[in-house]
Amino acid sequence: MFDFIKTHSQFLLLIGVWIVVSAFAPPLLYIILPVSVFLMRRSELWSDMLFGFIICLVFSDMHESITAMAVMKTAKYTYIIALSAIFLMDRARMMPLSRVFGIFLPFFVYALFPIVASPVPFVSLQKTISYALLYLVVPNYVLFNFRRYGWDVFKQLMLFLTLILVTQKLMPYLAPEAWSFVADRFRGYFGNPNGLAIFCYLTFVLFATINHLRPALFSRWAKVAIYLVIIYYLVICGSRTSLMATIMFVLFIRFFAISPFLGLLVFAGFIGLYEVLSNNLPAIITSLGLQDYLRVNTLEDGSGRYVAWQFAWDKINSGGFFLFGGGFYNDEVIMGKNFQLLSRMGTQGGVHNTYLSFWLDIGIVGLLIFFRSLFLLFIKAWKHTPLAPAILFSILFSILYESWLVGSLNPYTILFLIILTIISEDDIILSKEEPMVVEDEPAPVIPGLVLPAR
Repeated sequence: MFDFIKTHSQFLLLIGVWIVVSAFAPPLLYIILPVSVFLMRRSELWSDMLFGFIICLVFSDMHESITAMAVMKTAKYTYIIALSAIFLMDRARMMPLSRVFGIFLPFFVYALFPIVASPVPFVSLQKTISYALLYLVVPNYVLFNFRRYGWDVFKQLMLFLTLILVTQKLMPYLAPEAWSFVADRFRGYFGNPNGLAIFCYLTFVLFATINHLRPALFSRWAKVAIYLVIIYYLVICGSRTSLMATIMFVLFIRFFAISPFLGLLVFAGFIGLYEVLSNNLPAIITSLGLQDYLRVNTLEDGSGRYVAWQFAWDKINSGGFFLFGGGFYNDEVIMGKNFQLLSRMGTQGGVHNTYLSFWLDIGIVGLLIFFRSLFLLFIKAWKHTPLAPAILFSILFSILYESWLVGSLNPYTILFLIILTIISEDDIILSKEEPMVVEDEPAPVIPGLVLPAR
């Protein structure tokens, strides 16, 4: 960790500049962010460009009450625009390109058509473009970084994600406690505790994937330390869904490694068992003495999610969105317009279900096209690693209770795409047994950081 801080000291200082500008001169951030990206490109700091995007998305997820970082919610668009412009400028250097975007291309083409039914067509178009750009840019930057730095880029990525988690502990000492906690649940940099939990879950999956493919990348003690950090924050944020998704992932690794058929059988059995447990969960949790941590009182009404699900399903059928949807952002418009009604019914926030959110936005047709692309990638990955189905099924469970996969510029979908790229790109997955080799090594721009000559 200290080596990472020393090696990337200039990048971490740059993040500090972004924070200061966000707090004291917000409009300047719209200029400083894209300029920073181009300066990093000029210095060949390609991994820092990707890491910078991640931290911008994390900061943009902070609660709206933290006004010092509010500008990041919109300034982040300038960052992905800069990344996209550099991708177009340096496209020849990144050849051959990642196949992730090509597999999802039919979905993005289709997603343009429901915009005609959108209540806010211009915003819907923006959301559609940003979602497509994310799937275009992130996999290619991940793949390009891997070709330049080898597996070490994933080591640096995990150290950076761990640093993000660890530094959250400073927040209660530097800012009002209400910024860090919601009813005794820690949320840190994230808008709510569930957001932190999703980030921890995806970070856990990413770390397990890297360790599985490249066991020698981290020392034993480093692995233990990073896992403990992730699990610690997963526990103190108090999210049942992400905790269950993490447990599912760990269990399914074992079963799918033994036999794909056994894994599918266990998954089917798990669904049936989960239904039985969910009907008796309050009594079980109370008997174990975990009623405070797992908030047993909210289980009886589904924490308002079931209300949101029923409301969304009614809108899908009554609003004419069943087949083709109403364009990206349609789900947020509908839930936002009915916020007061939903609050009286016991729920706040969005749909809390990726499937229903997608259905409102792109209809059943778009939903099927999206998951067709997703399954194609995971089927390909399954040929190379037994982790693929464990990742897939745990994600399918996670998005059943949260709508994070519908969002483009959040700190969760980007981690999902990094995982997807690692397990689906031949350059990465087929090199898991090869020794790590870094390309040409000229004088470094930053002490300790090796940069290939171009």
